[in-house]
Amino acid sequence: MRVKTLMTPDPVVIKLPATREYALDLFRKHKVRSFPVANREGKLVGIISIKRVMLHPDEEQLAMLVKRDVPTVKPNDDLKKAVRAMLESDYRRVVVVDDDDHVLGILTVGDIVRRYLSKNEKLRSVTIEKYYQKNVGVVWRGTPLKAALKALLLCNAMAIPVIDDGGNLVGMVDETDLLKDSEVVRVMKSTALAASSEEDWILESHPTLLFEKAELQLPEKPVEDIMNPEVIIATPHMSVYEVAQKMVQYHIEQLPVIRGEGELVGIVRDMDIIKVILNK
Repeated sequence: MRVKTLMTPDPVVIKLPATREYALDLFRKHKVRSFPVANREGKLVGIISIKRVMLHPDEEQLAMLVKRDVPTVKPNDDLKKAVRAMLESDYRRVVVVDDDDHVLGILTVGDIVRRYLSKNEKLRSVTIEKYYQKNVGVVWRGTPLKAALKALLLCNAMAIPVIDDGGNLVGMVDETDLLKDSEVVRVMKSTALAASSEEDWILESHPTLLFEKAELQLPEKPVEDIMNPEVIIATPHMSVYEVAQKMVQYHIEQLPVIRGEGELVGIVRDMDIIKVILNK
């Protein structure tokens, strides 16, 4: 299977120089999570994600937010090469370029799940048992949104299970749930100016510098107010094919893995199940 068979051709490419607001307008218009970024000559510079834009509200120049060390492949490369590049870099996409580094397409984990894994019935015989994550971060249903976002970032995950007081799974919350409830606000900050010599310390009051800063602000409410309580689950013996089908049907990238009477034992991500391609 060649990369060009599964990639999304001719994606929207942001050319530098560009501003944060310009990128936000494109994210709103196209409803995607990232865009390739190129220089004036059209050569790939990197990728900008909605998460990086939202989590750095004080940076106006897009060039400062671009992730530059992104994996690339060519259209005729084997799919295994693309999957290996994603897994080795722990990155959900590869940019498809020509010999001059001009962007021809983009291939994401979601593309592979939708266009290959969910249609490959040979994968009915392969269970997810050795692919799902056993060590999973969780948040309590009463966790404030700011703390939930921090937990999600520390887990390096796109979504995190929500549990109740008894440790039972009651929902899932993902980064888009958190970010869509956020807003960028301007706040005044102050900092003490450092003394330049010993004589400066004889002043009765120390001078301070006031400056305006943009911050990402989340509403004061618990995670249970925005979580999705309709949880789509998997079991350890479910096949890669079945899990891929569920991901496509419900437009999700991860499923909590349940055993027995609802015991949470892990989470299976789309990034996990693409590993099956390397084992074929």
